[in-house]
Amino acid sequence: MAGGTDKKTEQPTRRKLKKAREKGQVARSREVPAAAVLMGVILIFYYFGQNFFHALENEMASLLDLQVPQEINLSYLSTMIRGVTVRTAAVLAPILIGVLGFSVLSNVLQGGLAFSTHALKLKPEKLNPKNGFKKIFSKNGLVELVKSLVVVSALSFITYQVLMSHLPLYPKLVLMNPGKILYWTASISFSVLIRIAFLMLVVAILDFCFQKYRFREQMKMSKKEVREEYKEMEGDPTTKGRIRRIQRAMARRRMMADVPKADVVVTNPTHYAVALSYKTDEMEAPKVVAKGVGFLAQKIKELAQQHAIPLVENKPLAQALYKSVEIGAYIPAHLYRAVAEILAYIYKAKTILYR
Repeated sequence: MAGGTDKKTEQPTRRKLKKAREKGQVARSREVPAAAVLMGVILIFYYFGQNFFHALENEMASLLDLQVPQEINLSYLSTMIRGVTVRTAAVLAPILIGVLGFSVLSNVLQGGLAFSTHALKLKPEKLNPKNGFKKIFSKNGLVELVKSLVVVSALSFITYQVLMSHLPLYPKLVLMNPGKILYWTASISFSVLIRIAFLMLVVAILDFCFQKYRFREQMKMSKKEVREEYKEMEGDPTTKGRIRRIQRAMARRRMMADVPKADVVVTNPTHYAVALSYKTDEMEAPKVVAKGVGFLAQKIKELAQQHAIPLVENKPLAQALYKSVEIGAYIPAHLYRAVAEILAYIYKAKTILYR
């Protein structure tokens, strides 16, 4: 039986998922950013590739037309290299920023922002080669290896198919000018990238679904873990029961302290007892100040007798008051008449007694 309770069959609680997120553990696929970056690069080159090409072409032309001085010193070379680097970086910066944006956005869309320094903490067990080999040859490691081999094989096949479809073109390239060669190189490369991008998109979607399923399975809890977490969040049921008993005892003592303030106690006569109070100048209607059943009802009656509070037997009214009115609440309108008759009788009896 004990072994059965340790099986992780329960869905993870919100608290466990929150703790995992705080540690940076969320369902993420490494294929999604790769696919997003590749699609982003293709989109950038599709819409702005011509501008990049012309900018790089102009930079290359200016370098070829560069008037080199007779004496080339270190200062001249550093100035020239710095200028070329800055201009090339200005051309490539939008691409790099776009790639970074697509990568960040794809990760955020997978699991939201989950920044954590937990993974940065130095753990000696991570430096143990044995643990590293275990991770590589684990079930997850083998799954990742098979997935990588399948993806690489598919990418190689796609590249081979595209290159072979342009096979008659390659002998003609030697007769073309550099512009044409660049055009066909870019065109073939773009065809390869488009097909690879769509393949990576499909792989990313499937891998994300798989990673989400695997993460959910890893986060599953045993019945014992659920109980322990419930104890942590809500407190030990034994302690909570003791607290509730103390609270009920305190409430009962407060209630019994109000019995001497009552004007009448309506009884069943043995099972129920309800103490009523009515101050004409303070209350809009009679109020239940105490009520009880069984042993508590007997205590209310004994306390009422000690303080000379009248006891009136009325079975239907006692049951109705006990079941429908909370302590400290006014009686409902449909019981006004029955209670009024009792109070009138009590007041009349008191008047006759004090004459």
